[in-house]
Amino acid sequence: MKKNEHKIYFYYIMPIENQDFHQRMNVASTLTLELYRVLMGAFLMVFVPQKCDENVCSISENINRSDPLSRTALAFNSLTLLAFLILYIVEVKRENKLITYLEVNKFNAVDNESVGTALEKLETSKKDTILNYDVYYQKIGYLCTIIFSINSVLSSVVIYTHYLDSKTITVYLTNLLFMSLKVYDVYNTVNTKPNIFYSAYLKNKVQYNDVDPDKIIVVEEIQPKIEEMSNENKEFAV
Repeated sequence: MKKNEHKIYFYYIMPIENQDFHQRMNVASTLTLELYRVLMGAFLMVFVPQKCDENVCSISENINRSDPLSRTALAFNSLTLLAFLILYIVEVKRENKLITYLEVNKFNAVDNESVGTALEKLETSKKDTILNYDVYYQKIGYLCTIIFSINSVLSSVVIYTHYLDSKTITVYLTNLLFMSLKVYDVYNTVNTKPNIFYSAYLKNKVQYNDVDPDKIIVVEEIQPKIEEMSNENKEFAV
């Protein structure tokens, strides 16, 4: 090789699996189960077995009760479902932003300061979007918790007055547990330091701790670097 001749090589390693694609597939499959769970957990008064006269109440009988307490409970059943559907919309949008802009990098540190440093490689608008969705998710999570708590109390009173047998308790507690676990999961996901971003869907609470390679801001052009390398070699050659 002649003196001052430079060869620059660029290497790109194609991942065996596309991380973003598999994360989105996981979200889609998990969301289907989540929607079924929230439907059963929100409409406690409708789907929990109850007694009407000497028979098991049908769904239509549970829905068409005329007493004020049952109507109020049914209204909160519907309000709970609506609140959680809004929660899921925000949750999916937040997850999509995390998948799009960030990466799960097992070689990088996961503490708040290190992730904050990594976020500096991201455009300010995109970084703000991620942080804003975390705030939205937290607030709607608190709202859902309040509505769900009121709904549980009202539904419990109605179901108790129409108690059937052990199935009533079993189904009621199962559906209540479904919703309680969701609320608890949301709380653990968002109650973190500002730069800690946990996935709401991926198993083992995956933490996004690095910027997606194709979203990194290029802050330096390569030509100045080449000229700098050339000047250094000229100095050594003198």
